[in-house]
Amino acid sequence: MKTYFGKTFGSVLLVAGTSTGAGMLALPLITGSAGFFYAFLFFILCFLFMLLSLFFLMEANLLSLNANANLITMVKERLGPFGQGVAWVSFLFLLYSVAAAYLLGGGSLISDLLSIGFQRDISQYIGVLIFLLTFGLIVVFGTRVIDIINRYCMIGLGLSFLILIIFIVPHLNWHLYREGAPKYLFAAVPVVVLSFTSHIIVPSLRKYLRSDVHKLKMALFWGSCLPLLFYLTWVFLIVGTLPLKGPYGLETVAAAPHPIAALTHALNIVAKNPFISLLVGLFSFFALLTSFLGVSLSLYDFLADGFHIKKTVLGRTKLLLLMFAVPISFALFYPQGFILALGYAGVFVAILYGILPALMVWHGRYIEKKEERFRVLGGKTFLILMLVGSLIIIFLQLADTIGWLHYLCDFF
Repeated sequence: MKTYFGKTFGSVLLVAGTSTGAGMLALPLITGSAGFFYAFLFFILCFLFMLLSLFFLMEANLLSLNANANLITMVKERLGPFGQGVAWVSFLFLLYSVAAAYLLGGGSLISDLLSIGFQRDISQYIGVLIFLLTFGLIVVFGTRVIDIINRYCMIGLGLSFLILIIFIVPHLNWHLYREGAPKYLFAAVPVVVLSFTSHIIVPSLRKYLRSDVHKLKMALFWGSCLPLLFYLTWVFLIVGTLPLKGPYGLETVAAAPHPIAALTHALNIVAKNPFISLLVGLFSFFALLTSFLGVSLSLYDFLADGFHIKKTVLGRTKLLLLMFAVPISFALFYPQGFILALGYAGVFVAILYGILPALMVWHGRYIEKKEERFRVLGGKTFLILMLVGSLIIIFLQLADTIGWLHYLCDFF
């Protein structure tokens, strides 16, 4: 019983850790210009939308009799070869985009730390390679080992965050919370949605928790609430510490080639306390690492399932090459693409975890009329809401890419 409870608790932390990653570090940079009050309401709305999509994915996963079914298998069973092709392309682009962003963020933090330690400039390329070799290979040891490592990382994340709160609160400037305009939230939609995405780990958790519906619901709900608390507190602290404009303002930090390092430097200058810089670095590192572990585990299981690769020594070597060849290339040759990678990842989140789960659930409920072990409330209304919301997310990112989004902002 203790072991099973431990698995459930560990699953809560895996869900929370998968969400709490590179997206969190970008949140104050992309929502700060809207003002904290509107950002707060916006976070609640995105949280509810993504929680609904998370439970739709759980329902779709439980429709499959195969407890080991990953996303590709699920989509093939419900939506056929075309849906399977869409899932393949979207899933690979999503995980490659997110993995690249995490490698860039983690590599930046490591190179900054080494630069301080050796008192000389250390290339971000070296930091990226060290981060990959140190933490990317852990995935071959399986879910249980990642669960244990993730627990310690979540402890480090929580402790560094609590200490950071204590040190930053005295530097809060209350008039900064009155700055901003809500129209700037349009551009933030894809990244904020991505920040509430722990969906990639649902198939792995089903197998880990032996398809226990109650345990899965508990893990997904509480694991989603923890990131919401982190995000709101994090944005509250940063928006209240850094001005919107100026050499160390949020807009300047967001436009920097390495936003995470720029954020750490800005806090150090504004708060005039080098210990805050260390705490932000630790917090950022644990946030990246917990999510990187969840993403790596999901990508590892996805590729093994999709390519039917057995997890032998040779098979694991192939999987590692398939997992990291693309993101490491992006991280090395486009090192300024941190926020860009997160934005495009939000589009693939909308396809994979908004549109496809809704279509799978619709097909299973109303066409196949399958007997279900779990059903999300709301009927067809919530399914249509999920489809429409997902299309809006995709539209906003595409509008931003082709330069139309500022017209939309000006209209509002």
